[in-house]
Amino acid sequence: MEFSTIILAVILLFFAILFILLIVYVVQMNNAKSIAKGTSVKMPPTDYMKAIGIRCPDYWVDMGPDPTRQGYHICENRLNIPVHNPDNPVCYTDKNKRTKSFKDCGINDKDEIDDKDGEKERCRFVAQCGPSTNMSASWLGISSEQMSPGYSSCGKIA
Repeated sequence: MEFSTIILAVILLFFAILFILLIVYVVQMNNAKSIAKGTSVKMPPTDYMKAIGIRCPDYWVDMGPDPTRQGYHICENRLNIPVHNPDNPVCYTDKNKRTKSFKDCGINDKDEIDDKDGEKERCRFVAQCGPSTNMSASWLGISSEQMSPGYSSCGKIA
């Protein structure tokens, strides 16, 4: 084998290894960007909160507008999720029917609840009726201290 052929083979091998290392680097950088992007995403997603999540606590059923109170809608604890302190009027509007009338509010462009009174009502519900020992009532996106970045800062409100 000639000397020039050996040199050419070594150079080609060097560039092949360099090319493989470049591909591995690009793949790793894309993975790192994906992971970093995922950590800043609010959960649950904004679309869910705007359409469903802002209305009722987790696993409660939105029964629609409250006919007795304009600007409110009724949520029913149809699955009988345990609620801490069910006698508290913050937890149920009608304890026998397991319903609660919540003030209507939405999520604004800054991903915040657009009605401070509605936000306070939801934070009070989470604080007084939500998770506790042997209780599982919760409201994703409202109790931001216990979950990923939320739509409310209940610690400052409640």
